[in-house]
Amino acid sequence: MMKSRQKARGMGAFTVIVFILFAVLVANFFLTVGKDYLQYFTVRSVVTDVAAAPGAADRTDRQLWSEIDRRFSINSVYDLKANEVISFAEDGGGRYMLLEYEVRRNFFANLDLVAKFDRRDTLSP
Repeated sequence: MMKSRQKARGMGAFTVIVFILFAVLVANFFLTVGKDYLQYFTVRSVVTDVAAAPGAADRTDRQLWSEIDRRFSINSVYDLKANEVISFAEDGGGRYMLLEYEVRRNFFANLDLVAKFDRRDTLSP
């Protein structure tokens, strides 16, 4: 009876090491993906503000890209260029802006994390 109590004292060293490695892996995942999502929230805010500005539908693509690039610079979004991630189109409901880009980050060894972001905003008349 005494031997079984000694075995059930607590976690062994191996279990503690596995738990710590798992916690580090999860923390690394959230730090890697978290900064991309924070940047997306900033980009989304800029795009929404520019699309909602009065007369946005009457501006040229170049004017809109210039305004978005200026706001990207103010908000420290340096790795995206407006003319590479934003396009414009028209349909029966008016003119709209499409934000489409993906971010690929190395996660661990030969594993990559890919985040794809899409958004459509109607330009204000």
